[in-house]
Amino acid sequence: MTPMTPEHEWMTTKFREIKNVISSYLTQVLPQFQISPIMMYVLEYLRKHPDCIAVDIANEFGLTRGAITQLLDKMEEQGLLARKPHPTSRRSHLLQMTDKGNELIVNILAAYNTKIEQLFTSYTEEELATLQQLLAKMPV
Repeated sequence: MTPMTPEHEWMTTKFREIKNVISSYLTQVLPQFQISPIMMYVLEYLRKHPDCIAVDIANEFGLTRGAITQLLDKMEEQGLLARKPHPTSRRSHLLQMTDKGNELIVNILAAYNTKIEQLFTSYTEEELATLQQLLAKMPV
């Protein structure tokens, strides 16, 4: 393995710092919505993957069957998602976000994005355009 240059080390450190700041923004935003981070991530996942099954979420977030069952039960009790019969499997249910869940995730992401946008207030339009180009090249 090639040793990191000081520039690369600085960049990786900076990305970790950015990740920590963005994570702290989430912990600042979520209490007003009375939802845990994992519940928010599941709602966000359901927006992108409608009609997924529990095992999809378990695999995505590294949760056990028991943990995912408890989480989905709680989210269903709160009216954030609904389980529907799977068309080909009696053992699985399709998971669908409810209107309440969708409204909640939209509101959370709006508040979260507003916090994240604070990171860009000191940039000029030209700097933002450059940053956007560089970020678009990242393989994520």
